[in-house]
Amino acid sequence: MAPGLADCPNAVIVPHIASASMWTRSGMATLAAANVAGVLQGYGAWTKPNDITPFLDGPIPSLPRAAPSIVNAKEIGLPAAT
Repeated sequence: MAPGLADCPNAVIVPHIASASMWTRSGMATLAAANVAGVLQGYGAWTKPNDITPFLDGPIPSLPRAAPSIVNAKEIGLPAAT
């Protein structure tokens, strides 16, 4: 926190407020569901974590065969998607 901010009477600290929007929460839920579906189907982890666009654009049959956003895939032994 910046020095003096805690003493400012009109400052309100609200960590992670950006994730409280319906759009963001819907996106997070969609990615979580896609992760579960991908793992249950035996897919590996998506290898481009900064590019989830392929999971959002296009019809369902064209979606990559991967779990889109498992950040700790390596640590839990999930292979990379082929």
